[in-house]
Amino acid sequence: MSVSNGIVLYLIIWWLSLFLFLPLGITSSKNVKKGNDPGAPEEPKIKKKFFMTTLFSLLIWLIIYLISKVIG
Repeated sequence: MSVSNGIVLYLIIWWLSLFLFLPLGITSSKNVKKGNDPGAPEEPKIKKKFFMTTLFSLLIWLIIYLISKVIG
């Protein structure tokens, strides 16, 4: 696996796994004001979700990398 292929693979894994972590821990707004979406999250915790996504993606990427080294 070349460096550019590894980077592209990591970014694809990161982007896909972001959608796994986005809905975790979401609580809807209790006080909905006129004009606001009632399904909007109260506290989205985006930084925590980005960090979890990065660690998860790194783990998955390492597994794929090691499998490709053993096979190839």
